[in-house]
Amino acid sequence: MFTPRALLAAVLLVFAFALATWLLAPRLLPGLRDDAPDAARVLPSLAEAQGWLHSPPVESAALEGRPTVVLLWSDTDPRALAALPVLEAWQRAWEPHGVRVLAVHEPEFSFAADTTVPGAITRAACPGVPIALDPAGHIAMALGGMTEGARLIVTDEKGAIVVDTVGTLTPAEDALNEWFERTHPGVAAPPRLAPALPSGVRNVPIGAGLVAQGPLTGLTAGVEQVFVAPMRYEEQGAAWAPYPVGGWRLEREGLVATRSGAANFVSIRYSAGRAGVVLSPPAGASARVWILRNDQWPRAQDREADVVTDARGAACIEVRESRLYWFDRGEGERVVKLSPDAAGVTFHAFVFTDARSVGR
Repeated sequence: MFTPRALLAAVLLVFAFALATWLLAPRLLPGLRDDAPDAARVLPSLAEAQGWLHSPPVESAALEGRPTVVLLWSDTDPRALAALPVLEAWQRAWEPHGVRVLAVHEPEFSFAADTTVPGAITRAACPGVPIALDPAGHIAMALGGMTEGARLIVTDEKGAIVVDTVGTLTPAEDALNEWFERTHPGVAAPPRLAPALPSGVRNVPIGAGLVAQGPLTGLTAGVEQVFVAPMRYEEQGAAWAPYPVGGWRLEREGLVATRSGAANFVSIRYSAGRAGVVLSPPAGASARVWILRNDQWPRAQDREADVVTDARGAACIEVRESRLYWFDRGEGERVVKLSPDAAGVTFHAFVFTDARSVGR
């Protein structure tokens, strides 16, 4: 039986714990914040950048007294890739009114620390936007940590963060319009783009310690193994799980083929509007990764932009550089097998948009 004093102490303890959780959890765990992390309060110094694309280094002093839009992006995230052209359009629309528009490249894989990777993407998508290169993640960590998906930050004229969102651009456009109405009364604001990013994004990493289910779970990095699938269901097991067959070596950032040929493949079962895979070619060479969709060559309507075919209708991805390759689109559950024609091809991750639940 609680005494009144003990009951009061228990209530105060619960209240203190709840208050501490409310105050500290958003700072320690960025994903818990309603509008993404604002613990930093102000934009950190961009002097942490290890280089710049399309611009000389942008000093923090150059951002003073004006709103700033900053996109933190990865070259293997479809939301970030879709956001880059929007950033270019915003720069053309808003910079004449005093807004600065920047981007910070935060690579997910070590191959993208090479400046040619973000350089090739941004030359096509946003050639006018200054791109800070942050391969060590210093700027992201100063903002509270890495996030999955395109992260957009807007600061006001005093440098205070007023918007910090992940996976959506609309709040940033709202903030720019609110600022413009306040500082340019009676003047028409630039037209809204109503930007929408890919939805239902699902990332399946294939690195040591990163695989959530399937035969790669818990394996030690750097050990070559031969994977067998004596029963058909073992090649087409749990949804969203990569299943290797043949010779492979699991590394920290991906699964490396140690053999080639039709008997060497990675299969995965899923349901999504689009499917892609992050691949690296063998060192100093190129390779082809052949595709079977439900044990058949994919039809024209099922093939994505990075798929090519030969005279037989056989479909493959020509892997000449490390990047995200889109290979499949459509509706419903299916199993895809990807088979490299050369040892040394690395599978880093599968990427899906409009991902749906799978029955089994």
